[in-house]
Amino acid sequence: MALAEHFNRFVQAKQLLTDDRPVLLAVSGGVDSVVMVRLFKDAGVLFSIAHCNFRLRGEESDQDEIFVQSIAAGLEAPFFSKRFDTEAYAETNNLSIQMAARALRYKWFQEVCEANDLACTATAHNLDDMVETALLNFIRGTGLAGLTGIRSRQDGLIRPLLFATRQEIEAFAREKQLAWREDSSNAQDLYARNFVRHRIVPKMTGLNPNFLHTAERNLQRLADTFSNFNHLMASAPGLAGDVWPKDILAAFPAPQQALHHLLQTRGFTEEQARQVAENINDSGLELHSPDGWRLMVERTVIRLVPGSENAVQPIFIREDDLMIRMPDGASLILMAAEPRPPFPDGCESIIVDLQKLQFPLLLRPWKPGDAFQPFGMGGKHQKLQDFFTNQKLSRLEKEQVWLLENGNGDIIWVLGYRSDERFRIVPETKAALKISRTG
Repeated sequence: MALAEHFNRFVQAKQLLTDDRPVLLAVSGGVDSVVMVRLFKDAGVLFSIAHCNFRLRGEESDQDEIFVQSIAAGLEAPFFSKRFDTEAYAETNNLSIQMAARALRYKWFQEVCEANDLACTATAHNLDDMVETALLNFIRGTGLAGLTGIRSRQDGLIRPLLFATRQEIEAFAREKQLAWREDSSNAQDLYARNFVRHRIVPKMTGLNPNFLHTAERNLQRLADTFSNFNHLMASAPGLAGDVWPKDILAAFPAPQQALHHLLQTRGFTEEQARQVAENINDSGLELHSPDGWRLMVERTVIRLVPGSENAVQPIFIREDDLMIRMPDGASLILMAAEPRPPFPDGCESIIVDLQKLQFPLLLRPWKPGDAFQPFGMGGKHQKLQDFFTNQKLSRLEKEQVWLLENGNGDIIWVLGYRSDERFRIVPETKAALKISRTG
């Protein structure tokens, strides 16, 4: 099949050009990008041309820029170019030169598209590039996603030449008598990709002359498998939110892979997924991700919550306060009440002996070591940690518990759960205060 025909079929099959707006072609001046320009031109697709000068090869880099500009001028296509101080950017951000160049170009491409109402950016990655990427990922270590190669569409980028080998692209360029620039660094083995390209792929081709297209089919099978895996994970019961039943995860043949798939979107590492998988039948493990998420392995679930940077401050309540706003958005309402039944259940509201209160009262989160005399236990003391255990509270539920503390340090109320026996209404009580939490 002719390259142009294969190009049109690939673009249509992958639905790469569903927008009528022009496309931004990323053109380095090498044979791949020059052929891409010709294929877009022959297909009648409107486009602009963008070139990045990373200033890494001196005069050679500047000549590449001039060459690409001449292509755009000859086709009367809008032309955008930018020069980057790549080495300085790499040093400032602690990146390799290759990663720095990648970050710079893709950010700039996005800016050009947004500023000029362009549909997307097209890069000239080919089948060789895709196979080399998969091999590099395999050598360095990767998950299933890394073994699928390069995607044809991703985050405002399209790669319409992934079907073609470098050899097929060069044959087309010679047939059409196209001119292109050679990057001298491509002939060296300084970078890992070039080593794979010059040393490993030829040996693979020696074993299988059709290696690249065989690899293409295998990568497609892996991509299809990954898509099926994503679908199954998305449809698994109980895994859609941030609280995951442990029995559902433990039932997977490979819980670690399932956990890594779920956790990596919150910045957790594969090693952390392993730790969770190994402790899935226990409780108490807590991990933090660089993205600010907390993971807690509880008795029956694994819970994810956003981390909090600011400590919650206690709130003082004066004798004349009628309403206090709590950090969680709820309100505490204080009002005079008759010291007679019926009395509230002690969860959302309490009635206490006003004469036993010493203002200011203190509203604060609970802390380890807190103890009180739970209402109904005849004045026996109990540590809050033991009380929470009896209530079967999760770690997150414990962290959300607030206490109302008397001026002398005694706990008046564990909000939402139980009042303290010492402040109950007795026959001698003359004045009472009702305290309610709403919202």
